[in-house]
Amino acid sequence: MRTFNSKILIIDDDETIRDSFREILCPQKRNDGSAQRLREAESALFDDNKTSEPRHKRSSATFEFIFSEASNGKKGFEMVKKAMAENSPYAAIFVDMRMPGWDGLETVQHLRGVDKRAEVIFVTAYSDHSIDEIVNAVGNNVSYHCKPFASEEIAQIATKAVYEWNKISNLEELINNISSLRAQRWQLKPLLSNILQQVADLLGAESALIALKTERHFEKLFAIGSLLNNAVAESYLSALPPDAFEDCEYYYQDSGIVYFNIEKFGILAIFETCGSFNNERIYIVRLFLEQAAMAIKNVDLQEAIIRKEKLSAVGQATSMIAHDLKNIFGGVEMGLEILEKDLKDNPSAIETLDAVKTASHDCITLVNDILDFAGNKEIKKNDADMQIVIENVRWKFGQCFDGIKIPFEINCEGDLLFTGDEKKIFRSIFNLVKNAAEVLTEKHTPDPHIRISARKDGTNLVVEVADNGPGIPREIQESLFIPFVTSGKGGGTGLGLAIVKQFVEGHKGNICFRTSDRGTVFKMAIPVK
Repeated sequence: MRTFNSKILIIDDDETIRDSFREILCPQKRNDGSAQRLREAESALFDDNKTSEPRHKRSSATFEFIFSEASNGKKGFEMVKKAMAENSPYAAIFVDMRMPGWDGLETVQHLRGVDKRAEVIFVTAYSDHSIDEIVNAVGNNVSYHCKPFASEEIAQIATKAVYEWNKISNLEELINNISSLRAQRWQLKPLLSNILQQVADLLGAESALIALKTERHFEKLFAIGSLLNNAVAESYLSALPPDAFEDCEYYYQDSGIVYFNIEKFGILAIFETCGSFNNERIYIVRLFLEQAAMAIKNVDLQEAIIRKEKLSAVGQATSMIAHDLKNIFGGVEMGLEILEKDLKDNPSAIETLDAVKTASHDCITLVNDILDFAGNKEIKKNDADMQIVIENVRWKFGQCFDGIKIPFEINCEGDLLFTGDEKKIFRSIFNLVKNAAEVLTEKHTPDPHIRISARKDGTNLVVEVADNGPGIPREIQESLFIPFVTSGKGGGTGLGLAIVKQFVEGHKGNICFRTSDRGTVFKMAIPVK
């Protein structure tokens, strides 16, 4: 964190007033004739009903003010400009409203051109401008105090302004460092939630959320206040008009709800206000969203690297055992063929041997699939018929789920010839069917059913696998095709859908899904040729 900033600037054309501020904020013992002059000035400016001994009592602040002064607006502006150039800004600036040359209002308008962060306090005995006029001219980040008032008030106002400036400055510094943090997702979320709370407090908001744009919708990442409730958060997200950010690139306000959108990063913030909203602090929201988005992206990249390393390890391990497995299962299949000859007069035994042979072959196929996936092997294409592929899926399903009564419907339309790797497409469709059957069984879905449909759509061949299960949990929908993600069914490596996606994309096709509590439909499309 940067050094605590306690720099104060007083801009006033009256020297006695500037001396009075110095005496209050940085009291020093005086033995010269100026003490009486200071007391008279203080009496005029502050509590003019008292006469007392010179005040040497330090302000109530727990730090020492660094005091500077300027006799007019232009000098004050040059001092602020110089301080900003030296990266040593003022935390608070007291400005007299009536001054020769630039008056207080014009002075602060110039100041805001070089320093938008300093806390500005107007001090005057005259009501030349209303609060609304001041805010319209120089923004919300100002306060207005009329003479006379107690000297203790000046100390309190200055102390509060300095603390406020440092709090915001430290928050900005923390936000700026978010994207450079090397944190895991579970560590990042509470940190961002804590900063979101501070940003909301600064803006005068009661609750807030951060959401990330996905292919289908904005997904809530974390929230505070009432927006922790998913139903409330969803209602606000769905209420956002499609053209909300046409007039302003990233800011939209409607009925006490303020939306911020950084399209470049696909990130959205919502703040629920209780009436007033501090527009002067909007820059902090933008800064926070940009840094939060980069931090989330960094976590995604770290996790992608870990997944890649996992896949590399899986591929290496599988490669090491693949040769031995093939030899082992080769021996098994040879033994099965010998048994088959000896038991040719026993049909039930032959059927059992066929099942064992099929299982043995499936084990080798699984090993090969993982090897192909880890090595991102190129697809070998031949002429094939999707209707035959789907019928084979039906037969395989009957073999694997013989004891489970799940109606299996097939609807194939017209000519379904295509060019591709028939075995990989078969395993892709069967994987989807197998996943559906496992979920339907484990979730005890009433009247379960699975439907496969296939048709040509222009130059593509489209296959859909549908079920009437409970749907895919929202929290994994966006990461469903990422390796090692699994939910809703027992067992599994988390590689199945990742392999399916790679096989489909290897055919220059695509796969997507739609899901609800009434079921899920996976749709894969591959070019016919």
